[in-house]
Parts: sequence; C-alpha cells; structure tokens
Amino acid sequence: MQNKKIAVFGATGKIGLELIRLLSLAKIDTVAVTRNLRRAVPHPYIEWIEADIAHKNSLHAAMKNCSAVFLLSGNSPDFIKEQKNVISTAKELNIQYIVKLSSGAADKNAHFFIPKTHGIVEDFLIRSGIHYTMLRPNGIMQNWLGDIANSVRKERRFHESTGDGKRAHVDARDVSAVAFACLTNPAKHYDKIYLLTSDRALNYYDVAEAISKAIDEEVRYIPISLQQAREEMERQGMPAALVDTFISYDAAQRNGETQIVTDCVRMILEKPALTVEQFAKDYATHFQ
Repeated sequence: MQNKKIAVFGATGKIGLELIRLLSLAKIDTVAVTRNLRRAVPHPYIEWIEADIAHKNSLHAAMKNCSAVFLLSGNSPDFIKEQKNVISTAKELNIQYIVKLSSGAADKNAHFFIPKTHGIVEDFLIRSGIHYTMLRPNGIMQNWLGDIANSVRKERRFHESTGDGKRAHVDARDVSAVAFACLTNPAKHYDKIYLLTSDRALNYYDVAEAISKAIDEEVRYIPISLQQAREEMERQGMPAALVDTFISYDAAQRNGETQIVTDCVRMILEKPALTVEQFAKDYATHFQ
C-alpha cells in the first residue's frame, strides 16, 4: 500500500494546531510530532507521536509510512542541525515532499540569525532532491498576541520601533490553510517558494485602529527608537542573535523596505487573505 500519511512538525503551535485541525476535518491520516505528549490535542485521524528533532534516531518511527512532511520548529541554537535531521530522515525514508515554514527574509548569505538559518536549511532541502514548497510569511499577525496584547490590556497602548513603516503581515490561519492546500495537492506546488502576505501593507497606527474598533476603546501606538527596542529586548533576556534579527526587521520596516504585497494567499486559497480587522475582531478577548 502506498504511503499516504502526513507528518506535521511544530504540531502544538498556532500554525501546526490549525493545520492538524484542517487535516482531521479532511479525514487525512496524520502524524503530529511533539516533544511532549502532554501538549497533544486529540482529533480524529491524528496520531500523536513523541519525538525530538534534536535526536535524529527518534525520527524514523515518527515519519515511517509518510509521503509528506510539514516542517516547522522554534528558533533554537541548533535550528540548522535539527531541521536537517528531519530532511535527512525524510530522504532515508523516501518521503517525496516537504512543506517548510520558513522566513519571509530567508537568505543563506544574510547577516542575521533567523533569515540566515532558514536560508541554509532551504538550500539543504533544495539540494536533497526532495520536492519542496517554501512558505515564507512576511510577518504573522498572531505574534501581536504576546507583548502587544499584554500592553494593550494594561495600558491601552503599545510601543514598536517601526515608525510609520508598513508590512503586510499574514494571519497564521491563512498560513495553515496554504500549508493544507500544498500538502493535499502536492504536485501543483512542487518546488515553489511562496512569500505569504495579506492583501494590504499596514503600519502600527493601522493595527492600533483595528484593535480599537474591535474592543470599542481607544488603543494608541507609541513609536520608539530602535535603541529603545533593543534595550527592552535585552532587558527581557532575549538572546543577542535574536535581538539583532528583530532589530533588523524593525529597521527594514521603518525604512520602507517591507511594503511588498503578494497574491500567493489569494491565489492558493481562491479567496482574499484575512484582514487585520478580522484578526482583531476574532482575537478581541486577548486585547480586552
């Protein structure tokens, strides 16, 4: 019998959880991989398996009898080795297709940690000979549910160092839906790279306005300098490599370098990308 299962790495995160929900609704046998089974969320057709991508010998059992893989993992110091472990194991098991969640700025020659590591892994995947699709979100709206949401709840304002620069952040639910479309119709998306954006580039004044309407209270965006942002990240104990990366992202947006809008989400899903207004309405309780 031909292998038909899909293995999902990063299954307990925002994108992964939505992806396995979609796969379950479609009645597709799926292996959801996690380091900790206590974080597993039961769904029909979803088999949870405990494995650690840092340890290659744990991956064969998780990936056997699979025809495709969704690859997402956190920004650990061993990110390159860990993702290469998954790709190498897929090659050994003759898995035909990998959908990799990457970075909007992925570039193996980049100077900063996140785009550089993703770029190196993308290059490794391309050279592996396995069919691939690279999904490169140009910023994800759900990232606003952390520090920004906390600040809005406490003070009805938030600080960012992007000035009035714009970026077309994409809703994580659209990212999951695109991944689902790729995994369930792979030949259509073989060996493609998609920069995923919403249909409109926004600055944080626009984001504040959307949140304000969603919670029916005024929320203010307070611009700060790049140096102030750096000091705050350092105060929180963020690793230096990530601080440098995030400051580079903010500087690019501040300087007007991130306004690109693509039609990838609209084209693949055959409908408009989710808007910031819809995001704010759906997640209003996070900001109240």
